[in-house]
Amino acid sequence: MFNEKQLEYFVKTAQTGNITTAARQLFISQPALSRVIRDLETEAGAELFIRRQSGVTLTQAGQVYLTCCQAMLERHQEVLREIQDMRDSQKGQIRLGLSAISGQYLLPQILETFRAKYPKVELLLTETQVRKLDAALLRGEIELALTYFTDVPELAYTKILTDKIYLEAPPSFPTNKKHRGTVPGVLSDLRFLEGAPMILLKPGRGMRKMADALCEKWQVTPKVILETDSIELAHKLVLHNAGFTFVPGIALPSLDREQPAYFYDFAPQSLTRTLYLAHRPALYLTKAMQDLIALLQTAALPLQA
Repeated sequence: MFNEKQLEYFVKTAQTGNITTAARQLFISQPALSRVIRDLETEAGAELFIRRQSGVTLTQAGQVYLTCCQAMLERHQEVLREIQDMRDSQKGQIRLGLSAISGQYLLPQILETFRAKYPKVELLLTETQVRKLDAALLRGEIELALTYFTDVPELAYTKILTDKIYLEAPPSFPTNKKHRGTVPGVLSDLRFLEGAPMILLKPGRGMRKMADALCEKWQVTPKVILETDSIELAHKLVLHNAGFTFVPGIALPSLDREQPAYFYDFAPQSLTRTLYLAHRPALYLTKAMQDLIALLQTAALPLQA
């Protein structure tokens, strides 16, 4: 018999790998959770977990059971959403995952409009590295995600925008004299970056991987003076002649322009990446979800590469 709570308890235990931790997160006692697990194992006719002092791991039967539980829970939520959408599309919640960049520079533009149209729809946001969003979608922890990757066959993708990546140069960069700074210049040779001071995003970030790949292509090794999570900090340091940095086009309208800033495109080919909205294909897209996607696409139009 389908018991949503029991299945949720099992999934949480599998995710945490520890009954004590799972019980604490589920706000139930450890003995109560242990009883639920034993009942499920009795019903299944097989052990679902290997129990050790350090925690629990899934047996082969447990792996099969977990996949089934996640599918059942997801389908149950889809049915509830569909019924809710038919009854009243103005209520509910949307769990959206995003990276720091997409969250900071795109989402604020549409939040006010979305909340005005759907004041009773709760938008629950999760910020993490882009590569972790895929796994969160597949585990059912979030429903939608803004991502730059489309290589997970179990997910469906909708294009939001194609974004250019620019090199921002310090005011002292001699080439700045050739353009006023309001329109990006164009660089066809990056060998000048050899040994040049550079502020980069921290390793693991998508922008950092693109920057490293570009430097490797030109066989240059800049002098990295700072690794940061903040594009704004990198930009301010560049404005004060600390070095060069890479900036996504999506960020340009929001950057502080306390003094002229100098951005450069690349020739013969621009450096770009495409932002997508990802979700599981089985997800029922409520009217609120569809409108959220449409708002993101509209907000992205002026930012397109």
